[in-house]
Amino acid sequence: MVTIDEDDYPAALAADRSPPGLLVWRGDLTILDAVAASIIGTRRCTRYGRDVAFELGAGLSEAGVPVVSGLALGIDGAAHEGVVSVHGGAGPIAVVAGGLDRVYPRRHAALWHTVAGAGVVIAEAPLGVEPVAWRFPARNRIIAALGDVLVVVESGFSGGSMHTVRQADDRGRLVLAVPGSVRSPASAGTNQLLSEGCGPCRDVDDVLVALGLVTRPTDGEPPPATVDEVPLSSDEVAVVDALAAGPTTLEQLLVRTGMSTPALAVAVDELESRGRLGARDGWFEVVDS
Repeated sequence: MVTIDEDDYPAALAADRSPPGLLVWRGDLTILDAVAASIIGTRRCTRYGRDVAFELGAGLSEAGVPVVSGLALGIDGAAHEGVVSVHGGAGPIAVVAGGLDRVYPRRHAALWHTVAGAGVVIAEAPLGVEPVAWRFPARNRIIAALGDVLVVVESGFSGGSMHTVRQADDRGRLVLAVPGSVRSPASAGTNQLLSEGCGPCRDVDDVLVALGLVTRPTDGEPPPATVDEVPLSSDEVAVVDALAAGPTTLEQLLVRTGMSTPALAVAVDELESRGRLGARDGWFEVVDS
């Protein structure tokens, strides 16, 4: 453990507006010095949300970016499962509400140990302290402070994720939200954030751009080719074929095509930009060329 007045207290928290007076950890505390992204979301996530969180966690780890989350059920756990699935990637950072000897939730006991071995698990509560309800909102400010960008994968209109968003806003952190179906209660909060001007997170590159680690080409690009000049890719053909039976949602497209979420997102975005795909009220359909 380390207290705030000691020299080896993490700089990322020492500069925060509300730093923990005491920090207890298991693992490699130096990971906190790296540029990091926080990934959060609802415990009651959909398969779509779980897959996106896993893929973002894995992709960021591969890119050398530590992922901060809370080891909760749902989105948090899925993000860190993605991180630890990568061999040789950036380690995970978990922030928990109780003492490190009070594993919660129990279903994530194995994940706790894996995260501690690959990265670090930290808490401001000393050993023996139970993760009572008020400690979770307090924990959220640390998650917001440690991430240079906060990504919300799925969330309702209220709850812990939205509390963490407010904590991130108070600290001047950029918040990104993953778009979801307008018919999914799990995406009600993220879609609301997007409607209020929050940046979208469509893939790992969106997070890396937000962190300033990569750039998307803009100026000097050649004009887009016409539909006749560039044939559809195999992924784009799969999407068009999946829509042959009629309009469908993004979740149904994932099932019909069997594609990964990032690959489907790229194919859908390309088809829309080329005028081959239309979207309305969360439903996608083929536009006759």
